[in-house]
Amino acid sequence: MKSIDYLKELTKFEHRGSATKNERQAAEYILQQLKRMGYKVEKQTFKTTRDNLYMLPLQVGVLLFICGFFSLMYGGPLEIALFLLSLFAISLLLLEVSGKPVETSIMPKFLSQNVFTSFDESRSKRIIVSAHYDTQRGSIMFHPKIVDKLSIIYNISYVGFGLIPIGILFNIFNLKFIASAILYIGLVIVFTDIVFMAICEITGRYTQGANDNGTGVALTLALAEYYINHKDKLPDNVDVIFLFTGSEETGERGMKSFIKKYRKKLSKDTQFIILDNLGTGKITYLEGEGMIFYKKAGKMLLDIAEEMERSHAGKVQKMKNLLLPTDALPAMAAGFDAIAFLAKDENGRLGNYHWHTDTIENVDTQLLSYEEEFFKEYLVKVAERLNKM
Repeated sequence: MKSIDYLKELTKFEHRGSATKNERQAAEYILQQLKRMGYKVEKQTFKTTRDNLYMLPLQVGVLLFICGFFSLMYGGPLEIALFLLSLFAISLLLLEVSGKPVETSIMPKFLSQNVFTSFDESRSKRIIVSAHYDTQRGSIMFHPKIVDKLSIIYNISYVGFGLIPIGILFNIFNLKFIASAILYIGLVIVFTDIVFMAICEITGRYTQGANDNGTGVALTLALAEYYINHKDKLPDNVDVIFLFTGSEETGERGMKSFIKKYRKKLSKDTQFIILDNLGTGKITYLEGEGMIFYKKAGKMLLDIAEEMERSHAGKVQKMKNLLLPTDALPAMAAGFDAIAFLAKDENGRLGNYHWHTDTIENVDTQLLSYEEEFFKEYLVKVAERLNKM
């Protein structure tokens, strides 16, 4: 089967929302396809929230607003406790964007799962090709007229969050005028952020997710079919695992769970190749991950991507990173080499990103066919280079 055939099947689901029944059904479809190809397949279940994109900033914002408000209005003996509580709130946000497998949300947990081909213990070197199969809830945050301004919105929010503990600290040192000014500004930004996130949470509804990330899953399934039928083209010592993660849209929960459980089975030279949002634009590889904690992609993976950028003139480009991380970040945070591939236009836009136009009709099928051959070539090159290490 070709990647477009897999994509057509995946988009028969109305959505594949994180930790929902639809996500479980999509996981079963992937599992059955891998078995049909001849793989021994494993399923790892874990529990996660159904949303962190909106709910975590909302939780952090509410906690910070309470701290800032009480400091501004009452202060006194509460200041030290309020300062520590505000730092705790900030730490939740920092942990979330760090890629570390630490739970940061108090919201109810639901069942999700990863599906992957079994490890070949006879081979000492491994490549993990991975794509998440869940979909996000589109909201006003990702409206086409707003999405290009997300970086500004996020930066203003981070400033507002950071002003709260700073203002409380000035209150502790009895610098009341400066503290009041900082807290007023911080509280206005945080309150605005709370209202905005609450609107997104209430009004958000799932997208079909053809591009994000039906395309990545379809290409990974096509690569799995290619690999099992052409193992003779890859070195005997290199094992290729095909990993399909659930609940990436809740903060890479699937990849974090996989690494937490299986990292001891992975040698330090394990290479992660992440395929995500590959339906429009041109093939784009990221030089690194993380908006706050930046981690560079694996050197060998980058070197090969750069070589192929030159040989596929005009078809491939590189960019520094994304505003929101991919599944490559948890792998990097755990010390593994990883790289993420997406498809973006020259201005860095992802097609129909987290919006209700993310349907199969808006996927460039010619691009998908081209990418299928591109990633076959890339996989072989990575395996050959890894075998020589």
